[in-house]
Amino acid sequence: MSEEPKSQKAPKAIWNDAETDALVTYLHSQRSKIGDGGNFRSQVYSEAATTIANHRTLGPTKTMNQCKNKWQSLKNLYYVIENYRLRTSGTHWDNEIGAGIEGKAASNVWDAYMEKKVVMRPYRNSGWQLYPLMQETLPS
Repeated sequence: MSEEPKSQKAPKAIWNDAETDALVTYLHSQRSKIGDGGNFRSQVYSEAATTIANHRTLGPTKTMNQCKNKWQSLKNLYYVIENYRLRTSGTHWDNEIGAGIEGKAASNVWDAYMEKKVVMRPYRNSGWQLYPLMQETLPS
């Protein structure tokens, strides 16, 4: 009885800030090609992988699928911020100080939101530099 070979997992992508910035900047330049749900066709992600390759410092060169997955996680963060900004009563958001949490009441609202939306935690008192490009790229 022969054993089937185990499938090799692709090496994990390690993203640096320059790669992430380059990805969002490239996708922003291609925003006219965005489809339903804020997604792009595979060709755009493939072109993005080529575009950001010279920014790599660690890990493997990014693939089309890794670019697509990164875009999905960035979209998720953007929509979490938008939900907080537009639908959570008594909150603040700007790109300089993020949520600008000061005082007990604001801290309580923030802590309750963070129980389920931990992806936004780094922006308690600092903005997200990619927010303006994401806002221009994604349909409202």
